[in-house]
Amino acid sequence: MSKALGAFPAVLFVLFSSSAFAGQIPVINLSLSADLPSSGIQELALTNETGTGRGCNSTYVVCDALEITNWTLTITYSSSFYNHAGPALATPFVLHWQGSNDNLVSTADTLLDFDLCNGADVSSCTTPTTTISRIDFTGTLDQSSFAIFDPAANGGAGGAGPTFFSDGVVTATFIVPSGFPGSYAEQQDGYVSDQAQNAVTPEPATGLLLLGGFAVAAGLRAKSRRKK
Repeated sequence: MSKALGAFPAVLFVLFSSSAFAGQIPVINLSLSADLPSSGIQELALTNETGTGRGCNSTYVVCDALEITNWTLTITYSSSFYNHAGPALATPFVLHWQGSNDNLVSTADTLLDFDLCNGADVSSCTTPTTTISRIDFTGTLDQSSFAIFDPAANGGAGGAGPTFFSDGVVTATFIVPSGFPGSYAEQQDGYVSDQAQNAVTPEPATGLLLLGGFAVAAGLRAKSRRKK
């Protein structure tokens, strides 16, 4: 899934229970990199790290392929290009999940691109015209209980093991370093918490804790880009 603002060729990308895994576990990765230097485009990738294709290992332990819904992505940035010489853009920029087509799935990344140096080659840009300082993400898992990695499963080969009971809420806060351009390859995981960790009074029937409905923002349309 790839998103961009409006019809601009280079734009701000507009620009995540078992006693063995108590507390929090990672389910999404946010990575920021200048992977298209020839056109001065930088990319934010939201990667769902669940399921056996990407997860179910010692780093990303979720073995079931989950989807992340009802998400909100907030990008805090400063710019001498956007809202000045370039296109108008709200700051901070807030992107909302709008429906099932925007679910973050484990088989495709969500990619968001922005103009880092007003069209200049990143390698020749000494001062960026657009600087992202912080990225905040919240979302909801489509199921609250799921299998997690057990290194002793499958005769010691590792695989799906015990069940993790989560509160269903995915959060990530990504403080972007100020160095340029060397620090423009950063990443941050987003986590979900053990259901019992946030429970004030445990209830036998406690299920998936859903986030309140997000306001739907009009405008952006999504395209899928499969991970090769």
